[in-house]
Amino acid sequence: MRQPNMIYGIFAVVSAMLLAHAASAQSNYLVTESAPVYPGDTTYVYVPIQNMGFGTFMNDVSVRLVPKDDASAKAVTLLDDVDSLGDINDWGTQRTAQFRIHVNSNAVEGDYYFNVFITYTGQVTGGATQPTPVTTELKDQILTVKGRPLIVLLNSTLGTVAPMSITKVTLQFKNTGTGTLQNAVAEINLSGASSAFSILGGGTQFSLGNLKAGDEADITFNLAVDITATPGVYNLPVTITGQDNYSSDNFVGLVVAGTTDFEISYQETLGSFSLNVANVGISSASAVTVSLPRQKNFSITGSSSSVLGNLNPGDYTSAIFQITKIPGTGNTLDVVIQYTDTSGRRHTITKPLSVDLSQAGAQTGAGGRSSGTNYIIWLLAAVIIIVIYWQRRKITTYFHKPKGNK
Repeated sequence: MRQPNMIYGIFAVVSAMLLAHAASAQSNYLVTESAPVYPGDTTYVYVPIQNMGFGTFMNDVSVRLVPKDDASAKAVTLLDDVDSLGDINDWGTQRTAQFRIHVNSNAVEGDYYFNVFITYTGQVTGGATQPTPVTTELKDQILTVKGRPLIVLLNSTLGTVAPMSITKVTLQFKNTGTGTLQNAVAEINLSGASSAFSILGGGTQFSLGNLKAGDEADITFNLAVDITATPGVYNLPVTITGQDNYSSDNFVGLVVAGTTDFEISYQETLGSFSLNVANVGISSASAVTVSLPRQKNFSITGSSSSVLGNLNPGDYTSAIFQITKIPGTGNTLDVVIQYTDTSGRRHTITKPLSVDLSQAGAQTGAGGRSSGTNYIIWLLAAVIIIVIYWQRRKITTYFHKPKGNK
């Protein structure tokens, strides 16, 4: 009787070992209905289950898919997490468990891990009334999610520029997508701006490297604006390219302001100081004002500012001031000019003017122009002299009459 008991004991141990290895998956990577799987996809995941135990019975097989960690649970929503496969009793027989999942739209590119629990019952032996359920765990089953990169222009230091200027520009890019873009390149297209802009010291392509989801990259260059650039708003196209035929377009906005320059001179006439202001730039200036601030070389009597109005390129006008030279000081007069450019931006320019005031008569400073007011004064004086000359006889007769006859 001892020999049959020993045989039964050996059979029990072998059966336990076989049950432990009875079910297995063929690969650590989960098979998906479509590949690759992207954020936002709803698809099926398949887990093949095979009976690997010789002579082992697998009845009422139930398979459950469970996320291994919080990252996987947040990235993937299990719509169906349990699948029943029935009986798998023959050695080598395979059945496939199917699970419906949804990859959340904010899931980042990478591998996500799941555990698979296989529960089944074996054959009734030894007079037992009910078979004992057995659970086998398949750990670290991998679901690979392929992200989609999206590179956007996050920030730009470019704003308002002037013709015939050089501006240092920094552009900041960010990968706001869910995937990695390798060998990213930013290209600035200047051909559509009629060659009014150019990049100094290099070409128009800049390497951004490899950008993972959330990564940022900067490029810096010097932008030159041609003197003939037409004032207005411009959008410079920036194209981002990378591996896997990635391409996206962004735009850098800038304003070419119609800034200008002025030339000043003066005219001293009959104790008045006439300040001449000429627009010598290529753009119009609106709401031009000229003022004489408080300074150490000259004192100003009366109003210290004057509104000149609008000045087109080549126009000039004059403003009258009363100034006095402070003894023992220099001869530099500070003049402040304010104007609004064609973009609506207000500018302030301070210019020095060398002034030598005379005691009497009219003297013109370097580069001065005659004022229309001076011609009127001289014209009136000439008219008075002519009238007196033609009426000299009547005037002489009047003064030679006896006092009683006047």
